[in-house]
Amino acid sequence: MTHAPRGVAKRRQVKLSRYPLISERTNGDLVVGHRSQPAADLYSEGTPPMHGLSAQAPISDRVHDVRIGDQLLVKRKESHWVVVDAQGNIVGRTRWRAGHNGKTHAVTGDPIRFPDRGVLHIERLVLSPDGTVKDIGGYVTPQP
Repeated sequence: MTHAPRGVAKRRQVKLSRYPLISERTNGDLVVGHRSQPAADLYSEGTPPMHGLSAQAPISDRVHDVRIGDQLLVKRKESHWVVVDAQGNIVGRTRWRAGHNGKTHAVTGDPIRFPDRGVLHIERLVLSPDGTVKDIGGYVTPQP
């Protein structure tokens, strides 16, 4: 039995058979969970998709504990949006760009709206080959 070094959290792994496989990436990562509605439909319904956390900002180790069906807070912080867990810790930053907020969607003609505050409904996980959660995805419902 191996133990994580003192002060280092042990990564929780996801049982690979627990969720349907969506795809396997060339680097061996697995995308599991449920396919969302098409992005154009989600934007039209006012529930924008969140396709993953930004690689341009730190991603917290807390992402390892996120599971499909979880609901996390999304809130605007200056010119970007952050994903926050139930304990109030930032998990990561969305890939949303402030410049896209309010723009017209190229396919539907509807405005793209990113809420200042909302709930991220987790539908997909990106897992490393050993089953560790690396990234998350889903859709966001606005909140007042």
